[in-house]
Amino acid sequence: MTQLRVGTRGSDLALWQTRWVCDRLREAHPGLQIDETIIKTHGDTAKDQLFSADWPVGGFVKALEDALIEERVDFAVHSYKDLQTAVTAGLIVAAVPKRVAVQDVLLTRSRFDLDNVPANFKIATSSPRRSAQLRRLGVIEIVPIRGNLPTRVAKLQRENLDGVVLAAAGLTRLGIEHPYVTDLPTDRFVPSPAQGALAIQTRANTEAAEVVAAINHEESRRRVEAERSFLATIEAGCHVPVGALAEVDGPNVSLHAQLFSEDGVHLVEGVETGPDPVEIGRKLAERLKSELEEVS
Repeated sequence: MTQLRVGTRGSDLALWQTRWVCDRLREAHPGLQIDETIIKTHGDTAKDQLFSADWPVGGFVKALEDALIEERVDFAVHSYKDLQTAVTAGLIVAAVPKRVAVQDVLLTRSRFDLDNVPANFKIATSSPRRSAQLRRLGVIEIVPIRGNLPTRVAKLQRENLDGVVLAAAGLTRLGIEHPYVTDLPTDRFVPSPAQGALAIQTRANTEAAEVVAAINHEESRRRVEAERSFLATIEAGCHVPVGALAEVDGPNVSLHAQLFSEDGVHLVEGVETGPDPVEIGRKLAERLKSELEEVS
């Protein structure tokens, strides 16, 4: 009987995601035993630090990766968008489970019309991408916000905000309901690369990698590969406003991406389609980088 150790952050969402993955693994491998280890990351301890140029690479994942490398755990479950694009030596993403809702949603205190935004509407987000996208709606005040998902929902009322932007996937996974939720259309509000996807990370060439591979969803993996190839070629950190969303149509992957200048003023976007997700991500990134230099 195989026994594995999983590393996870301790937030409500991280624990839900990890336990969901473990349930899928037990379904695929009856008799599998999994021990859970909660590990604090920089993102868990620096709760008041905003996502800016000072945010460390791998702020939500490095401590988990260290635990893998030091063989304290056998696999770790991440929100894929938290993983840095540079591959950590000796580690692999052994599986990408089936992706869920990719879009952002806007939670408000009353009914909201995207095409008729009130003046000085106050929306909370610490994402440069979301801030840049929202400002294109009109006169909007952006308020920085940190905290786990339930905390950010609670701040909507407690801090007298008009709205807060969150990933739909997190709300769905935690079963959080709110009376006023507006789906932000992905053609205008292109989500973060890999949003809604999970990454199961292991050491390379291990039994854990083989066990985890049973729940890989290839279509989801191809979509994420295109989006993260785009991100890697842009060489964007969490402070650069960038969105990318891929779809799979038979043998081809179609990638739509938005790239903003760092101040969020200028925007270029485009679509690239082809059979190789890594190649289309690279090609679109190079094209948009060139276009942004011309308009900035």
